[in-house]
Amino acid sequence: MNRRFFIKSLVFFLSSLSLKVFSLNKKEPISFDFSVASGDPTNSQVILWTKLTSNNPIEIDVEWEVSNDTSFKSIINSGTSVAKPINNHTVKVDAEIPIEFNGQTVYYRFKSQGLISDVGTTSTLPLRNPEKFNIAFCSCSNYPAGYFNAYKEMAMDKDVDLVLHLGDYLYEYSRKGYASSGAKEMGRVVNPPNEIVSLDDYRQRYATYRSDKDLQHLHKSKPMIAVWDDHEITNDTWKEGAQNHNENEGLFEDRKDNAIRAYYEWMPIREKQERDKIWRNFSIGNLVNLMMLDTRLYGREKQLQINSYIKDKVLDKEKYKQDLQKPRDLLGKEQLQWVSKRIDKEYRWSIFGQQLLIGPKYLPRIFKSDKLDSSRSYLSKQLAGEKVPINTDQWDGYPLEREKFYEVISQSQSNVILAGDSHNAWFSNLYDEKNEFKGIEVGAPAISSPSLGDSLGELTEVVEKAFVDENKDLMWMNARHKGYVSMNIKEEYIDVSFKFISTVKSQQYDLLEPYQFRVEHNKPYSA
Repeated sequence: MNRRFFIKSLVFFLSSLSLKVFSLNKKEPISFDFSVASGDPTNSQVILWTKLTSNNPIEIDVEWEVSNDTSFKSIINSGTSVAKPINNHTVKVDAEIPIEFNGQTVYYRFKSQGLISDVGTTSTLPLRNPEKFNIAFCSCSNYPAGYFNAYKEMAMDKDVDLVLHLGDYLYEYSRKGYASSGAKEMGRVVNPPNEIVSLDDYRQRYATYRSDKDLQHLHKSKPMIAVWDDHEITNDTWKEGAQNHNENEGLFEDRKDNAIRAYYEWMPIREKQERDKIWRNFSIGNLVNLMMLDTRLYGREKQLQINSYIKDKVLDKEKYKQDLQKPRDLLGKEQLQWVSKRIDKEYRWSIFGQQLLIGPKYLPRIFKSDKLDSSRSYLSKQLAGEKVPINTDQWDGYPLEREKFYEVISQSQSNVILAGDSHNAWFSNLYDEKNEFKGIEVGAPAISSPSLGDSLGELTEVVEKAFVDENKDLMWMNARHKGYVSMNIKEEYIDVSFKFISTVKSQQYDLLEPYQFRVEHNKPYSA
């Protein structure tokens, strides 16, 4: 090899190497496709969330800023975090808010590589008793079942200070699964197309849901405190399995771990050392002790399977009723003990955010009628009017645990228990087995998931009345409409408003006249 050829070859090699180095260091385009969110506010801190979209599997620096004005001329806190591939390039910051801004509206945003995210609005919880405080709560948001119009209304509701999501934030089914029949026509097809099982599956499904502009609007407008229910994992979950988990889907423990990991990545929830212990509490002065519970995953023993008591389409009612009275954990001993320690008479109101209807809900006699066609009508006819629980997935399937819980919460001044899961709206007085008043139950309608009225049609109002007549503690129900619940909390009473929308099948809808109830402090409701 002559010297001239060697030099040319060396120059070519070095120039090609520099091009490779440049291309490796070149910044790939990023974007804030999923907007921003905030959650788990305390009296001094709040979680700020965002996610970077990037095809580059590297860590990316992200700056965050909090301001007391929308122009961000006055920065009250700031810092730098890192979007890591191992966390799906999600970012969570536990931002401290200076005490002088306690309970006030503040604004936040993220920056990275010259890009700026949407501006979010949030606040910490008041240290002192506010004159009033408004909590909105919701559940059961099925993307392919319809549009998230109720989220949009919640986001625009200027009275709402804090949003609670009581679970079924997403659903696990395939594109051909539950409530998906009109998804393609509405442009509401989910990814991935299969039922979600792997970590990547759960991440893709969150991405589908969080691409919804109305959900983005809600998250960037209000702080949210959330708990999971079953569909964040899979239908009718308990601590060691689920109705909708089969052996060919692998180990349930692996699926549960994937679901929990994706939940913590995508939700504005404070990190915990033991992530499966999701229960936690929040203080709003001495006005509200808010306790968020897990009635789904950590402590729950397997539900009683009513179908196992049926032979030749005949239910063995006596054996079924006997087995219902056997001890069976729902909260579990550890969580029940935690509730006992967190109950404090100094708080005017104890509010429990949890997943399930707690008051007894018996099937009314009208279900003996042939007018109510159902694939399980033979079972409905046998239980209608019998004062025997039919839904063992709810607290009705855990009556001894319910009595333990009632005994624990008797130490508080006044109790309001919130519920999701059922897709229908409920308002009940709560009594224990000794007929002692324990509190008020407020059950949220669905954001978009099918309700009882979707299958009953014109008979819905008749059935609603029949439920109220059959269940002495049930004061009202609505199985027709989707929406959310708003609670305006004051010292002496809480004004509860059920806010409904006219449809989820179109983005053109009407906000209906709300149904309103006043809950007096430590008193049963009387119409």
